[in-house]
Amino acid sequence: MAEGLTSMTEQTSPPTRGVTLAPGVVLTRLPFGGAVLMNENTLALAECGETDAELLRRLLAGEQPARDDVAALRAVGDLISSQWLAVTDEVK
Repeated sequence: MAEGLTSMTEQTSPPTRGVTLAPGVVLTRLPFGGAVLMNENTLALAECGETDAELLRRLLAGEQPARDDVAALRAVGDLISSQWLAVTDEVK
């Protein structure tokens, strides 16, 4: 019985993938709490309010959004598909 419990508690979850700024993207935090993303190659800009800037801060620090936080998951998907963020195997 103890062996089964030990093997169950020693299971590890698969490594999660992180995100990083996409190549050529620069993040500038603004004094009021927002942020601006700029693509140095295309000169495209994306303004982020306080909520999105906080999400970016958490993502770049290696935190993952909660599975039930649909708005955050959608925002992450949009940032990746828009090529502001890139998926990486390096987890912080």
